[in-house]
Amino acid sequence: MTIPIPASHQDLFTRPIYAVVTTVMPDGQPQSTIIWINLEDGYVCFNTARGRQKDKNLEMNPRVTVVLLDPDDPFRWLEVRGVVDSGDEADGVAHIERLSRKYTGRDYYGDFNTRTTPQSETRVKYRIKATRVNVFGH
Repeated sequence: MTIPIPASHQDLFTRPIYAVVTTVMPDGQPQSTIIWINLEDGYVCFNTARGRQKDKNLEMNPRVTVVLLDPDDPFRWLEVRGVVDSGDEADGVAHIERLSRKYTGRDYYGDFNTRTTPQSETRVKYRIKATRVNVFGH
């Protein structure tokens, strides 16, 4: 069970708004990255490739925080704190393609991203089980 995202702030997930995800490094230092994000079946989801720092951090410590700031009103924001499920490689490529179309209007592989291919990296979809949701603004 995850804490639901309030209806008042669900639009932050349907619009192409960049989010900040913070994970915990092995030495306890926070590590933040700008990400693409969406809401699926009530869960906050994001994507990365195996071996990147987010992936390594989450394998050791599944605690995560995500913040979205409304670009039209900086006093309207949402924070989700929680833990991630284990990464889902089976939906990884399809998920990054959905996110790429949302954020860029283009396919991820072979169009937006010309550096890697689905064969050269393993994409992982992470799903956050929210333990706390904070919102501000209307």
